[in-house]
Amino acid sequence: MSYKIARKVQPSACLCSFSSSGAGNVNFAFVGGDFTPSISGSTITLGAGYEYFIASYPSASASVATTYYTILNGVNGVSVSITSTSLNSGRDTTFDSVIAESSNSTFQLYSSTALSSNSRLEIWRHPL
Repeated sequence: MSYKIARKVQPSACLCSFSSSGAGNVNFAFVGGDFTPSISGSTITLGAGYEYFIASYPSASASVATTYYTILNGVNGVSVSITSTSLNSGRDTTFDSVIAESSNSTFQLYSSTALSSNSRLEIWRHPL
């Protein structure tokens, strides 16, 4: 990305919620923003020609130990334990960066237990 540092780009952003009723991949829902991602249940397809920055903010029950990880193009990320059960703390936030140059990329998120619909996903993108 450093070779394009002098080029002015206008990023766009969107907000999605996600939840799961138990262990497994979460389901996403579009909330609002500058663009609408392609969502099919538990998969977000990131269109080609953009660099994406994705922040995940899960919200779980206080009484349940939960871990989660992101899945980019079918490859599992590092498992993270949820230590805070509200959106007031950034301790459980994960960040992913995806460059979708010539083909679409897929994004999924797996949780070991149920997550509430208070869980949020921020997606920032800018053109390559």
